[in-house]
Amino acid sequence: MKFKPGLPEGNVNVSHNSPGKEFLLLFAGITAILLSAYLILGLFIDVAVNYISPELEAKVFKTMSYGSGEHQIENSDKQQAMQILVNKLQQCTDLPYPLQVNLVESETPNAFAFPGGKIVVFSSLLDSVQSENGLAFVLAHELSHFQNRDHLRGMGRSIVFTALMSAVTGAGSDLTRLVAPVANFSQAQYSQHRETMADEQALAIINCYYGHVGGATEFFETIAPLAGNKNHTSAVSHYFSSHPEAERRIANLKKLADEHNMPRNKTAPLNATLSANTAE
Repeated sequence: MKFKPGLPEGNVNVSHNSPGKEFLLLFAGITAILLSAYLILGLFIDVAVNYISPELEAKVFKTMSYGSGEHQIENSDKQQAMQILVNKLQQCTDLPYPLQVNLVESETPNAFAFPGGKIVVFSSLLDSVQSENGLAFVLAHELSHFQNRDHLRGMGRSIVFTALMSAVTGAGSDLTRLVAPVANFSQAQYSQHRETMADEQALAIINCYYGHVGGATEFFETIAPLAGNKNHTSAVSHYFSSHPEAERRIANLKKLADEHNMPRNKTAPLNATLSANTAE
């Protein structure tokens, strides 16, 4: 009788399924659980941030740093000019509390809303717009994030994501590195949706202040070519992962301006605004 090797039958300790198939099922199950938990907790955060008062927010984040390695440029004419511009733009919003502009030395053209009422502007952003109106749109965009409490939503969701990954798969594990891109994609899609909302509100703010929306697309027209430039890819890769593509944002802004009959008039020179006497 010829011997035929085979797996024993009826042994619960021996699987007859393919290891690859079992891994895929396990991976899909864990990913589904993580995404479901992330979405549910994310919805909870969206509701909870509405109950955090600006006073409590300012108290909690008073001493928190908004970056590492950046040098803040304090009491400069440029910083003061942007502060005056933000104060004027804020009159076209429902924000009831003051915001503080912080100018930071950086080669990355960017700006963001930071908890505690701070608008952080990277210095190279001022080289990425040609007019006061272009800068005003970027600042109005950050005002919109504060109005929508997006800065708190984003931070809350990041904390939830990190906690879930650490609790379920363990920080730094191989499974974490496999699941993370899927969850990051979901988080990026949410962020892009909030960015589009902020763009639309910023357009309304500058139209309210100037009576037109000239210069609204300047920043996006400057950074759009950087995505294909290998010398700048690292500086803008994170921006494009969490924000809609620049070309799409330009097209959307132009479409909205046309739909709402917002004219695109002549813009004011940026240098004149930043170098002018900053006394109100």
